[in-house]
Amino acid sequence: MRFPNLRYGNPNEFRHYAQFIPLKQLARQLRRSERTIRNWLTEREKLPWWVPEILRLQHMEHAERMRQMNTQPVRLRLGLVSGDVIAFPQSGRVKPLDAEPLAGADDGAIARGDRTAQHAGDVEKYRVVAG
Repeated sequence: MRFPNLRYGNPNEFRHYAQFIPLKQLARQLRRSERTIRNWLTEREKLPWWVPEILRLQHMEHAERMRQMNTQPVRLRLGLVSGDVIAFPQSGRVKPLDAEPLAGADDGAIARGDRTAQHAGDVEKYRVVAG
């Protein structure tokens, strides 16, 4: 998406591509002073149109290089989950299970110290109740 004024870049897009890049490295990469980069990030100065474009192209080139070398992104390697994977219930309230005992729970196994029975109750602590 283009920023409405074509003369200046979108500061939000700039912040997105500048994430996790140290200020000193970003200044060297864009061949500008750290003060200028800081002013762009805090929106004290207007951002030139080419800055987010350069960062976007460098990001795309890096992703393509990683794909060609058959390396996985860090997110996949570490098993991190993005927000679009998690599904939350649409309606209902969360009710602790302590109010209702679980059907088929073996209290004798917990007293005997059976570890599988102890952890079986830990798996499902809360139940979503429609209402």
